[in-house]
Amino acid sequence: MSTQFGNYSDYSGVSKPPASAIHVRDPRLNVLAALIPGIFTAKTCLDIGCNAGSVSTQLALDFQAASVTGVDIDPQLVRQAQALFALRASRCCKPPTTSQQPLVDYFPMSVVLTHGYRIEPEGKTRPNASSAPALSTLPRVNFFSADWVTTDRVIAQPYDVILALSVIKWIHLEHLDRGLLSFFAKCASSLTTGGHLVIELQTWDSYQKAVRPNKAPHFRQALNQLTLRPETSFHDLLRAKGLHLCASSDALPRRIDVYRKA
Repeated sequence: MSTQFGNYSDYSGVSKPPASAIHVRDPRLNVLAALIPGIFTAKTCLDIGCNAGSVSTQLALDFQAASVTGVDIDPQLVRQAQALFALRASRCCKPPTTSQQPLVDYFPMSVVLTHGYRIEPEGKTRPNASSAPALSTLPRVNFFSADWVTTDRVIAQPYDVILALSVIKWIHLEHLDRGLLSFFAKCASSLTTGGHLVIELQTWDSYQKAVRPNKAPHFRQALNQLTLRPETSFHDLLRAKGLHLCASSDALPRRIDVYRKA
């Protein structure tokens, strides 16, 4: 388990099911779909801090996103994310017509275990290429490892939805106030007009817990340098970048805020 950047392997936060429950829809995504119907449908999505890929995979297969990009600072977690998507995508069935979505989890797990993946995780070759046409209707999903605050690699297209779930605290502690401002500016510039930024709020007491000696003692010095606070500063900072609060939910242990680019 790596905690240098808060990148816990198979992280299960207070607002999501265990990472092993791959068929259970993430409650945060359910809340968002209820707050803004169709927020993910046919949209290009960026999942910052994608961890082992559960949210990214569900966006593509359960919430009908057009494409999903997942980025995480930990290469090992990115490999897990690629494997998870390949597993679930291998269980999909091509719909009768191109106007319909693939049937998710159509094939039982035993079929994959017996006959192998219909697609392979990125970087691996598929021994039986004949199955490729059956997956042509799946959304495009890509994962890669990078620090999204500092990399230029991700900005290949504007996104309709950017998700920052259980990640801003770690960005803030690693890059300090200046880095947080850069992060918000990058989110704003990477969104389409009318696009949405989703933030799962990690409160200040969560920051303080992050620097306990048995977790991440190297963040203690960073914590003492921070002047911006999630509960009081974020709205104004995001408004200054052209992102305005349009929806919010306290249905889960951590508040979810949705900002819209004017």
